[in-house]
Amino acid sequence: MDLEGIGAISAAAVAALGLPAAVVVGRWQMRGALRAAEETGRAGVAQAKSTYRAALDAVRTEADAAHLQWRRGIRRDAYAGFLLAMTRCVQAAEALPRGRLETSQVLSTAEGELTQAKNDLSAALWVVKLEGPPIVADSAEGVSSLTYELAQALARKAEFRRAASTLSHLSLSNPVAAELDAALMTLAVTVDETGYNAPPRPGETPPPEVTEGVQRARELHGRLSNDIGTYEWVALLNEALNYLANPEALNQQLSSAVEQLLSGCRQALDARTNIDEP
Repeated sequence: MDLEGIGAISAAAVAALGLPAAVVVGRWQMRGALRAAEETGRAGVAQAKSTYRAALDAVRTEADAAHLQWRRGIRRDAYAGFLLAMTRCVQAAEALPRGRLETSQVLSTAEGELTQAKNDLSAALWVVKLEGPPIVADSAEGVSSLTYELAQALARKAEFRRAASTLSHLSLSNPVAAELDAALMTLAVTVDETGYNAPPRPGETPPPEVTEGVQRARELHGRLSNDIGTYEWVALLNEALNYLANPEALNQQLSSAVEQLLSGCRQALDARTNIDEP
């Protein structure tokens, strides 16, 4: 075989050996490319998940902030409405007529306004209880109770003032009315001197001096029953016996309770989360 034939055979053999090697190298290269693509894909998916979570967290944070702001606004309105209703209730009680009336229309209108103010306060309290938190609702309930007590005390004082005005006006022309007025003042002094300044407990009797003073006043009122009605008489006697609640003391208690309520309201409105503390 000549040299050309030997060269041809050698070239064919080399070519035959190079073909599998090329295939193997190609496969390695393809596998590397696939691995790189998989790694790139995984990194892309991880990045996408991270971006999605960040966006979702941002949306949740924004939604929570918006909800918290909305909740604060609702509570602020509830608290303000309750305090306004409380103020109006006290003002309505303070506005009750205290002088002698020519007609009952003025008194009826004033009492109707007080009743409406009490109803408004009750409704406002339920809104506060609904919105919470419990610590504010409990404090508001205490304020509401004191407001009712103060309104009742102011109403009783106004009733006494009207009765006293009627008796004083009647005393100008009726000696018996003047005697009753003096007897009630004497009874009030006796109550103060004996320390008898509260309704008697069951089975407890007042001091003899107080009993005598009450009997004397009742005798005089019996002679004036056509001029001094039952409600007026009860108001006059209760004042002389110091049975009526003191509006000034109740007002101080209410002011203290309101300050405590305001503190709780501020804490609730300043809270950075919408989770109510027990």
